[in-house]
Amino acid sequence: MKKIYLFCLAALTLGLTACENYFDEKYMGNGDPQITDVRTGMSYELTDDDYKLLTTFEENKAKALALDPTDSTGLKELMAIATEKSFTETASADMYVPALMQSKFPYLDNGTTCDVLYTMREGKSSRVKEFGNARPIVLTTDDYEAIWQKRGAEYLTPATVTGIPAFLSNSLPTVKEGQIALVSYTFCEDEPDPSELSDFLPYELTLSELLAFPDNKKHQIRGYVGEVKSTIYGRFYMTDGEASIYVYGLTDEEGNKVWKDKGIQSGDAITIIGRYSEENGEPQILDAIYVSHSSASPAPKRAPKARHFSTVNAIYQLTAEGWVPYANDQLKAAIALPQNIYESAGVSQITDLNIILKYLQSAYPYAADKEIYLVAYMGKNGATADEWVVNGTEFELTTGYITETMSFERKNNAWMANISTYLQAKFVGEGPGKFTIQHVSLDGLNYIWRYQAAYGMTASAYVSGTNHRVEDWLISPNIRLKKSVKPQLTFDQAVRYGDTTNNPKWLNVMVTDNYTGDVTTTEWKQLAWPADLPDGSNWVFQSSGIFDLSEYNGKTIVIAFRYDTDIDGVDVASAPTWEIQNLLLAEPAEEENKE
Repeated sequence: MKKIYLFCLAALTLGLTACENYFDEKYMGNGDPQITDVRTGMSYELTDDDYKLLTTFEENKAKALALDPTDSTGLKELMAIATEKSFTETASADMYVPALMQSKFPYLDNGTTCDVLYTMREGKSSRVKEFGNARPIVLTTDDYEAIWQKRGAEYLTPATVTGIPAFLSNSLPTVKEGQIALVSYTFCEDEPDPSELSDFLPYELTLSELLAFPDNKKHQIRGYVGEVKSTIYGRFYMTDGEASIYVYGLTDEEGNKVWKDKGIQSGDAITIIGRYSEENGEPQILDAIYVSHSSASPAPKRAPKARHFSTVNAIYQLTAEGWVPYANDQLKAAIALPQNIYESAGVSQITDLNIILKYLQSAYPYAADKEIYLVAYMGKNGATADEWVVNGTEFELTTGYITETMSFERKNNAWMANISTYLQAKFVGEGPGKFTIQHVSLDGLNYIWRYQAAYGMTASAYVSGTNHRVEDWLISPNIRLKKSVKPQLTFDQAVRYGDTTNNPKWLNVMVTDNYTGDVTTTEWKQLAWPADLPDGSNWVFQSSGIFDLSEYNGKTIVIAFRYDTDIDGVDVASAPTWEIQNLLLAEPAEEENKE
């Protein structure tokens, strides 16, 4: 199993003074940044006091009131920024941060840019939002009987629980794909003995009941033998004294003729198993199986053996393949809160989330850092769900607050949101910013990715004459593309050593719109290289080409650079050195000029 270590690059760069990496074999004599009055590498993170302060500016109040002059909705949303310490879609950072930046940095030159980190109140994850219309379903006696296809069933077993998907299809025929159902049922781990299955009879109807509500299901039917058409093939009319129906043929369960063997006579009370049909233009019973034709008292039933019954809560979702138990690869577990948790708390609805927290702590004492657990439960407004993430060793409720980055620029002696630039990182001479590193496999090394002032972010698995099999990630902060049109990612890169066949496999640009905080549990998309990688023969920086990220318009994304020589079947004869600088995620210039 790969071990995971996650930490901030800011801490990494402080400790790397004596380096064993191959970078030390490369000449370090260039790269001192030129002194300039225009600052392009600034980064600022809003404090709690900043959120309060930005609501006091008259400029911001005027913007808020202008959103809806007829009422004070905009102003209320502005004031909520101070209490919630976060922005929303309508009370957004691009509107209100410029006034704050002007108060804090009034004298910086035009052309200065600053990446501002802030908290965004985005709501719960898309996974949780799916539970907003979840259907709570508690199986009834009729439901158990429908699943068993027998009367008298009042619980499910391992063999019959597999009938839940078909039951849901019949019960919810018009719901759309993605619908979630929270199903609660009585469960017994032990299957009934064959002798006890007689306790569960097929649906038994009188002939009148069958004729009043005919269907195409098999039933156990009671009536009398009327006119007999054939004693050889067991064809006769079954009657209740008023109505009658033709029985096309009567056999035993093996298909053997039974009429003469059983001594059936006209007028006998008879019980058969069959299904209603009109296939031959006449109401009839097809596939009829003989049960009995006497009124003798049945043999006493054997008392069933003692069993343990429990109430099970389960999550099902409708997919293209039908109803299936709910699953999501990004989750460590998806749990329907067990019924005994409600019972021990003495409640039927969960309003105190500490009940769920205590359950998770007890049920998952060895949960690992960054793992995500989804818990579905009955709340005061019906079925719902929450996600909990492990922070170190503690479970924390995911509240829907995320950290985002937005670029601001000083123009005409005033600050404004640089809405056409989503992320900018020069790296050279300016540090790693808010990029972080996650080690997945280091093969005994101390690091792979690191920051070097002269070259930017650099990675290599060649150390002291050995090429190592490693996996290491350089990860961006959250990048907000809510108003993007044609976002494009570019950067400059140098690649030395390795080989032209394997370098594109080992050096990858990744993107996700649902980052879990752990690269190994996140669903990533690997981006195709828009231009050939440098051939590895020199240290010359080349443009990466343009990565089009338009498919992520309206979303918040994370990009990452994966250095991965730990690929099965690929020999690492020469590990490449990868250097990255001048990263830009922005709208193309022609798009910006159209505005």
